Amino acid sequence: MEHLFEAIKKMAEENPLGFTVDLTNLKRLTGGISVAYLETQDSFGDDGLKRVLKHALDNEKTAGGWFNCENSQFYYDSVRIFTNLEEAKRFARKNKQLAIFDLSNLRLIWL
Repeated sequence: MEHLFEAIKKMAEENPLGFTVDLTNLKRLTGGISVAYLETQDSFGDDGLKRVLKHALDNEKTAGGWFNCENSQFYYDSVRIFTNLEEAKRFARKNKQLAIFDLSNLRLIWL
């Protein structure tokens, strides 16, 4: 887990606007719709990243990070990737998300 922790911290430094990554191979994902799990909402800092990694490894093995300009915090999420927009929206609502991110078109979709 320490290797993943350090790799994701470095990825956050190199991609300050955000990223989504497959934890099995540390490759950035560039397609699909990323939806965060409720269980890892409001995760930031080292403790937040550790919580996200544990959840992601137990679930989809996918995580993301993004910079919140409103409070200058870098947030981490355990995420699930969808190819169907309606399925992504249903999962997002179930997980009390306000928005999802379309990786294919680099756009935020508000719910």
